[in-house]
Amino acid sequence: MQRQFDMFMLEAPDVLAVHWQWPIALGVILMILGLVAIWKATAATILYVRVLGLLIFIAAAMVFGFSFAFSGYWTEFFVHVLWAMLIGLVGLILLLRPAASAEAITLMVAVYFLISGLMTILFAHAGHVDNLWIYVTEGFINLGLGVLLLAGWPVTGLWAIGTFLGVDLLFKGSAIVALGLSLRAISA
Repeated sequence: MQRQFDMFMLEAPDVLAVHWQWPIALGVILMILGLVAIWKATAATILYVRVLGLLIFIAAAMVFGFSFAFSGYWTEFFVHVLWAMLIGLVGLILLLRPAASAEAITLMVAVYFLISGLMTILFAHAGHVDNLWIYVTEGFINLGLGVLLLAGWPVTGLWAIGTFLGVDLLFKGSAIVALGLSLRAISA
């Protein structure tokens, strides 16, 4: 990954280097949004689940419209109509019941963290990988996050998604700021 970034920086067009302020501004905005999402984690969770529900509902409408492209194939038409109805129902549930949906999503994320952490630790030991401690540490962090989410569930369902979203925005924003600063170094 670092090699690809270095190649990008060496071959970056001069136009990108001249406008180095824009990535820095975008990164700072994302970092501010990340801090707001962490500060108002419950509101960020509800908003995120509603936006996800809206996107899923739009996808259902597109699948429903796509089902009419199968003229003459009744089985494909009905399968796509049923699939669109199922997707639309999930989208409506996310839109109309965002708190309960966030709790369900958090439960699935917690189970994912537990299984992922356990499998990472087991595969690292079974595979005799180099730098074993990195994989074991990652596995224990995943296990810890899963236990943390499950221990406080269903209350964690109201803040976990917003907090994870905020942390993700912070890291992505700081990476974009670093890109802008690297572009500034090229332009100088």
